[in-house]
Amino acid sequence: MIRKGFTIIEVLISLVILSIITLITSNILKSSLDTESTTTKHLNSIKSINLSSSKIRRDLRQIVNIKSRDFFGNKMNGSFIYDERSNSMIFNSYVRSISEGISPIKRIEYIYEDSFLKRRQYFTASPYNQDEFVESILLTDIEEFNVSLFDYDNWHSSWPIKNNQSSKIPTLVKIEFLQKNKSYIWIVEPNISYASN
Repeated sequence: MIRKGFTIIEVLISLVILSIITLITSNILKSSLDTESTTTKHLNSIKSINLSSSKIRRDLRQIVNIKSRDFFGNKMNGSFIYDERSNSMIFNSYVRSISEGISPIKRIEYIYEDSFLKRRQYFTASPYNQDEFVESILLTDIEEFNVSLFDYDNWHSSWPIKNNQSSKIPTLVKIEFLQKNKSYIWIVEPNISYASN
């Protein structure tokens, strides 16, 4: 009698081989998906840092040397203000508006609080309502944050340094921060020639 078909041993061996191949393939697929997820997170982090850097550079390069007023109408003590205690940087910048009737000069405020770097753009250079602004969170998970301002030959931790510098803008702005155990340093040169016009 001639037998056609497979024996139980042959079927079991083929099932074991197929199971091993499936296990190896699923591990490779899981590893590929984990790598893709890690790479995507890393690329999104780099993209966020680059976008934040671009926004800060743009704002500082379009800075306008105009003294602002506080929310009560009093003149502020400078056209560029950085206070190390409050970790906020305030200045006016040229921001193109959609409408021709609206002034393109807007107050910009960068604030570091609760491990976030926030950008606030007010609707005018001297707003009266402190709640009328557009806020965006530029960076998250910041562990350390420091701003230094350069004026000809020295770095300073606040601005203006003296009353006679209230209408001056620092020649360099250095922003240092630590995010997810990586250190970053941005050095921006405000457009002084544009600012003095």
